[in-house]
Amino acid sequence: MSSEVVTIRVDPCELPADSFTESDIARIHLVSVIESAATALGQYAQMVGEDLAQAGDYARRAKRLGSLDSLDSVLRQAVIAERVRGTSWETIAEALRMEAPDAEARWGDAVERWRRETRATSLYRKDPGHAAASADKYITTDKPYQFSTATRRPLSVSLDAAAHLTGRNVAAADHAFAGTVCTHCSH
Repeated sequence: MSSEVVTIRVDPCELPADSFTESDIARIHLVSVIESAATALGQYAQMVGEDLAQAGDYARRAKRLGSLDSLDSVLRQAVIAERVRGTSWETIAEALRMEAPDAEARWGDAVERWRRETRATSLYRKDPGHAAASADKYITTDKPYQFSTATRRPLSVSLDAAAHLTGRNVAAADHAFAGTVCTHCSH
């Protein structure tokens, strides 16, 4: 058995916007939110590491991070992505160590707002290929706060929209997540 990894290239900018499933778009949006939070935290870590801060800068930056609501945005978009993929409120609540009605009360409105977005109101729905390419760049580029130097697989390779190019078994993923089906694939 060979341990060689085959790299499949997908240019998500060349995929038609309507080939991206709701699950694809939710995952692309999640990576974007993660990148924003990681960038803010990475800049904070760099400021602390360089020890060039003035008195009070550590606290000021920490407060600014809290006011940006970065980590709550990641959690909110993660819950949205889970719901779009078909994950139940019970499973989400169990993962977050809370009760399902409490999870639904906290994030249900955000999920419904996300589902009502259109190409006119959401960059992620208007141009998912561009957003996916940005996510790929983020995932596959080494950052100072990333410890592994292993090759990172781009997000676009695992998107439903690219399944017909990569041979990915969308039916298996749908079965695992009870998520949306790629209408452009025969899988």
